[in-house]
Amino acid sequence: MKPQNGIPISLLRRTILFFVIVFLHFSLAFAQEKKDIQIHFENDSVAVEKGSTFSNFLVIENKSSEEITIQNIIPKEKYPGLLFYPKNDFILGAGQSKNLPVKLIANVDFMKLRSNEIQFQISYVTPTITRTENASFFVTKGENKNIAIYTATYENFINPAVPESSILLTVENQGYSKRTVKIDLQSIPDGLEMMPKQQTVSLEGLEKQTIEIKIAVRKQNTIYPEFNINAIVTDLLDNKIVGSNTLYLVVLSHNRQIARGNEAMGGSNFAEISYNENSSGFNYFQLRGNTAFRVTDNLRSRFNISADYYHEDGRYNFYDTWLELERKNTVLRVGNVNSNDYDYPIFGRGGKVSTKFGKNNQIEILALENNYNLYGTYFQQTKGSTMVGAKYGFGNAKSFNGKVSYIFDHDPRFNIDTQVANAVTSLLINDKHTIRMEMGLSHEEGLSNKDENAGALMGANYEGKIGRWDIQSFNSFATKSYAGIKRGSFFSNQRIGHQFSASQRAFIQYQNSQVEPEFLSFQSEPIQPGNTANLRYYFNSTEALGLGYQFSLKKWNFLLSPKVENQKTANFYTSQELFSYKLEANISTTLGAHGFNLTAEYSYSKENNKQDWFNSLKTTLSYRYKSFSLNGTAQWNATSVFDLTSYYNADRNFANYNVYASYNFQMLNHNLTGSFSAGAFYSELYKNLNSNITGNLEYKISPSWSTTGYFNLSGYKSTAEYASSGSYYQFRVGIKKYFTTATALGNHKVAFQFFEDKNYNGLLESGESVLANEIVKLDNYVAMTDKNGKVVFQNVPEGTYTLKVNESAGSRLMTDPVIMVHNNINRKVGLVKNIRVTGKLTEIKQAYDTVETDVTGIVVYAKGEDGKIYTAVVNPKNEFEFFLKDGKYDLYIENDKYSYTQPTQTILVTKEGYSKTVVFEYKKKDTIIKVKKF
Repeated sequence: MKPQNGIPISLLRRTILFFVIVFLHFSLAFAQEKKDIQIHFENDSVAVEKGSTFSNFLVIENKSSEEITIQNIIPKEKYPGLLFYPKNDFILGAGQSKNLPVKLIANVDFMKLRSNEIQFQISYVTPTITRTENASFFVTKGENKNIAIYTATYENFINPAVPESSILLTVENQGYSKRTVKIDLQSIPDGLEMMPKQQTVSLEGLEKQTIEIKIAVRKQNTIYPEFNINAIVTDLLDNKIVGSNTLYLVVLSHNRQIARGNEAMGGSNFAEISYNENSSGFNYFQLRGNTAFRVTDNLRSRFNISADYYHEDGRYNFYDTWLELERKNTVLRVGNVNSNDYDYPIFGRGGKVSTKFGKNNQIEILALENNYNLYGTYFQQTKGSTMVGAKYGFGNAKSFNGKVSYIFDHDPRFNIDTQVANAVTSLLINDKHTIRMEMGLSHEEGLSNKDENAGALMGANYEGKIGRWDIQSFNSFATKSYAGIKRGSFFSNQRIGHQFSASQRAFIQYQNSQVEPEFLSFQSEPIQPGNTANLRYYFNSTEALGLGYQFSLKKWNFLLSPKVENQKTANFYTSQELFSYKLEANISTTLGAHGFNLTAEYSYSKENNKQDWFNSLKTTLSYRYKSFSLNGTAQWNATSVFDLTSYYNADRNFANYNVYASYNFQMLNHNLTGSFSAGAFYSELYKNLNSNITGNLEYKISPSWSTTGYFNLSGYKSTAEYASSGSYYQFRVGIKKYFTTATALGNHKVAFQFFEDKNYNGLLESGESVLANEIVKLDNYVAMTDKNGKVVFQNVPEGTYTLKVNESAGSRLMTDPVIMVHNNINRKVGLVKNIRVTGKLTEIKQAYDTVETDVTGIVVYAKGEDGKIYTAVVNPKNEFEFFLKDGKYDLYIENDKYSYTQPTQTILVTKEGYSKTVVFEYKKKDTIIKVKKF
């Protein structure tokens, strides 16, 4: 049976009547507002820039037959930057009007106003009444609404020997409005444990905050120890990304691989052998591995392998195994292959080649058999679908891009040939409006019954911003017989949002989605009229209209969203319908390392057009503390149409409960890492109880060897009339080897030992100590000396390199820093410790001067006798420091923001050190505070 689509007619009539009454009400109210005395501003909105003055005229029109007296014109609040407005009373004769100027300056305090509405109260007297009215206009501020996030230095180092390191992130609100933002951090590649990984920060206009992120290495990669931390800032008001940055971080190691240019390959470069046992008795050994290597100067390669060996049966299976070769802009992959953007599921075994040409063009060709296993004897090797396809991509990521794809699929199991062509284009206009168009065509042919289907897909999406309005429209329609992923689907999602202020916004949303696919007959049986056993049918739909209001108070975020929803589902045997009035609420906050999120959805519903209504509720509470998370869900009665199709035909009075917890940990100096998770699910609807406990462990035996372990315990118990129960266990133990890439042909090994050269002769002698934990650079490749002062750079191609030490920590080379590499090098290098010189900036304030200054970021210079200039930057504590060798230096500041009493100072640095603190005193420029004496 097929259901009727759409919202019930009776409900539709009541909704239309309601909107008509509301419209008439507002029309009557508007007609009554036509007055004889009209007061308004000439311009409803004025665009302003910081530091500029602007004016707007207050217009007062007396359309009555009597004169009126304007008594007071008063601003609603004390607006900063208000220069002039009319203050004297005056008489306005019958039929007269006046334009009164209001002038302001957009200073910093004005730009920081939370409300963009400027309001005035106007009081006037007529012969019969005294009245006060309001007039207002809006200002459109020209401001940068981005949030900047950055570290003080480009390079950030982590010493893995230290239990916990940290970096300081500066978060800067570059706009004038208060913002509450969420900061998400992601490690690329995976391997860093960051706490907190997500954090909420509230920033006033132009405010900077410094937050500390603690970092530990979960999986140290000694081959290429660079990590990128993607920092993404999301405004919690409208859930839009307002800032991002990629932070560069290096895990220090005394054995460092060098790979110049694009020789650095991805992959974990490991091999792991493990034994797996489970309660079903299908026990097996497993081999997993991944490596990246260079075949020639212009040819790079990646290899991945996964294999299982069932020792009791002597059978094996290879899967997720592939070899990838890359040369310039062309990549060839053979083995297990997958791909996307075809509007058709693509995975199997075969080959794929892609190449880039021109500026932004790419073409891809593939041929494969739809079989997850590459080869083996454990599973019966049935013949899967044979696929060939091609894809062409063009355009750029910013303004215009698109792709065209084609797939041919011959399926011998269903005896069907399928063709799918798809095209997508996307256009960005003025960085505010995005338009996306999609088209698709398909054809299916049954090779036995000779039936066939043709289908089509059309889609059009728009996303844009107009002033304070956000508009989203996503639409797609695929015919029932379209053979792509969206077969038989209709989707329409319209959303309009309006931002009232920095912490408040509202939206209205309409959604209508349906899925009703149509398939060819089963080719194994002939088509018989009236016989539905040879056909497939199902139908699902959801239609909803909702409103939403979001607001934030300090660190708390709130959402209220009422909506009306109609859901349907059907197949050949049954159909269900659920009509609901719903109210969704969400509360979330972050308090230090603690995070809370509460979501609740209340429904007032009826099923299958029955007369009686019922109540239902579903709520989820999530709690997070550092690496621990706890989630709980409770549901009372049906909230979805699929809850009405229970196997046990339960009535509506049921309850489902679910609780889940997880914990990630590191201990024993980061040698032991792992995670545990546990959960339980109890359902009165499906009459069962499920539980599960899972754990992952890895213990590092040495820098390149680890033992691994995994376990899973799960249980099932039925509470139905014919109760049953069961349990399942699985565990895995293994050993894992991380490989260090050997020095390739044509490359060299460069080793240094660093020591403190106290007598400046360049030789390591008795009484001179080696320098452990010293940061060393070979060009831009960073490493750290071990306890013996040694560091090794592997795979160094021939060439000229510059050796550097961490001079900011007070070390200086005694040898020529230029290193010529044409063979292996093993060299002792002497360092001289420089002398630390500290200083600070101090403000000389006048009496009654309460305005604070900010000298953070001012550069201080130190010029030596040899003419070499060193620099230091003033930190947030108004302090700076140099590391200098002995000699005479001129310290000076070139900054005209303030006036300095002694902008240049000369100091003498000796080998014994420099114990004084250099002080630069400064004053504000052009600031004189006059005090009137009585």
